[in-house]
Amino acid sequence: MKEKILYISDRPSMGADMLMKSLADTFEITRARSNDNVTIPKIILVNLAGLENGAKISKIKNTKIFLLGNQIEINNNKFTGADFFVKPFNNNEIRSKLLEFIQNNNNGGTMQTILLVDDDAVMIRTLREGLNTSYKVLPANGGANALKILEKAKPDLILLDYEMPVMNGPQVLEAIRSNPATASIPVMFLTAKTDSASIEKIEALKPQGHMLKTLPLAEIKEIIQNFFDK
Repeated sequence: MKEKILYISDRPSMGADMLMKSLADTFEITRARSNDNVTIPKIILVNLAGLENGAKISKIKNTKIFLLGNQIEINNNKFTGADFFVKPFNNNEIRSKLLEFIQNNNNGGTMQTILLVDDDAVMIRTLREGLNTSYKVLPANGGANALKILEKAKPDLILLDYEMPVMNGPQVLEAIRSNPATASIPVMFLTAKTDSASIEKIEALKPQGHMLKTLPLAEIKEIIQNFFDK
């Protein structure tokens, strides 16, 4: 489920409006004017350009306000305790900061940790870059390396490649479950297999779930977040 964000803007603004479009794949964004009466989510993004009723917005309690504007608009703002993003906007940086705020707010100031286990360096890099804005990601190149990391760390979730040389996913899962210190850590398999026989073998091991490696990153992130939300 996407986190809801309220975008307040009283007039079209190319930079801020383009930013909202770029964030729509990560967040559920609702647009409103400053005088509208709307449901208030945890985060509000306020476009300072042409803002008509900033006083009303500044009185909103129990939400986080981020301001969008040029340097002069930011310098002249009267919002107490608000953070801000200055034009030209860095979309990826803003997305990362919003996700970091959401994670810290949802988890008492700490990000959930994921141990990512795969023998494919490209897969590790791709998933790590995609997930590290929302989670603390510990990469492990292979099963043996993963077990060494688990001697010192206890992640909130393990994403485990099912097909690996030397020590495959089922063997790593068996080692995790046979150790009282790691037995309770949830494991989700990553696999490139789509045939029913392979899926049946994976499900027979009773992991907390499994995902196809070919899924779009947005779907992988949604599956992980839905798991943590349960």
